[in-house]
Amino acid sequence: MFISSKVALQFLKHSKLQTFVIILGIAVGVSVQIFIGLLSSGLENTILNKIAGNSAQVTVYSNNGSIENWSDIKNKIVKEDKNVKATAPVVDSQVFIKLKDTNQPVQIRGFMPEDVNSLYNIKGSIYEGKMYENSGQVIIGKDLKKKLDLKLGDNIDLFTMGGKKLTLNIVGFFDLGAAKVNGAWVITDLGDVQNLIDFGNKATSIEIAVKDIYNADLEGKKVTKIISDNSLNVQNWKDQNKFLASGMVGEKICTIIIQFFVLLAAVLSIISILGISVVQKYKQIGILKAMGIKDGSAAFIFFVQAFILGVLGTALGLLFTWLYIKGFNRYIVNSEGLPLVNIVVNHKFILASSIIDVAASTFAALFPAFKSFRLNPVEVIKNG
Repeated sequence: MFISSKVALQFLKHSKLQTFVIILGIAVGVSVQIFIGLLSSGLENTILNKIAGNSAQVTVYSNNGSIENWSDIKNKIVKEDKNVKATAPVVDSQVFIKLKDTNQPVQIRGFMPEDVNSLYNIKGSIYEGKMYENSGQVIIGKDLKKKLDLKLGDNIDLFTMGGKKLTLNIVGFFDLGAAKVNGAWVITDLGDVQNLIDFGNKATSIEIAVKDIYNADLEGKKVTKIISDNSLNVQNWKDQNKFLASGMVGEKICTIIIQFFVLLAAVLSIISILGISVVQKYKQIGILKAMGIKDGSAAFIFFVQAFILGVLGTALGLLFTWLYIKGFNRYIVNSEGLPLVNIVVNHKFILASSIIDVAASTFAALFPAFKSFRLNPVEVIKNG
């Protein structure tokens, strides 16, 4: 093994230009493969955050518009479905904000603070101020803030269609990344909204977040069985966005196919170049065999070469990937200067891809190694 490794290094050093070209080819293939995977994942997360992230993945609602035993239903779902990440009873209503001469229609949403945070990560979306903690406090969307020229500490008057009034103090502003939500949602304590619309201790719906957003339809069916109440209905974001869900699955499949063929192209190029290398090194390999090196050791030379090339090519490919991400985040931006796609560096994906790339590069030496294994040293030396 030591002799094979030493000879492999000598072969690589002897053909420096060829070695550099192979490493560069592997690096480009690896970088494109990993970057496409990260970009696809980032695009997927961006779309999900824009569409499904700002709405419940599974929603339980009643035909008559109210759920009286929401606490029991919530506890039952959490207890029996381990794939549920968060549940939140909510009271929704259309009201008006009155400021000076302005009457702005908005959707007031009442949550318990801990529920809305676990469902929408609302604390992480507050860019000014803080999360509401007590009755009488409210947080408002970014676009609504700009439209009504609101500031922290302002009091706003909310009116129902029946003329009932509720005064709330603004303690924070949130940005959930969707103009429709930021311009319409007013989020406050569950009890405040219940009192405003004379709803008693009832909820208009129960919103649910699941661990795997793509399984929302399956979780919806599971929740239906758990609650087993014909007066309640269950819907999920996939059924409400069928074309989007189908498109995202298709995009995911296309990404995998592209990654596979990029990797295949890199492997085929290594097989081709190492195959030529065997022909170029016929005489040297023949001499080595004549000197006593075994067939297996001669074949192992090319596995060592391919492994070294794979490691170096993958390492350079990771550097290229880092440059791609930097360039993408700097130049592919929206009007606000923010990246169009939030590329999240997934270390597990990068590590798995790197291992696969090195393994594939090493495996590419199989055919050249087989050629080397079958070489007859007498014939090679005799024929020159």
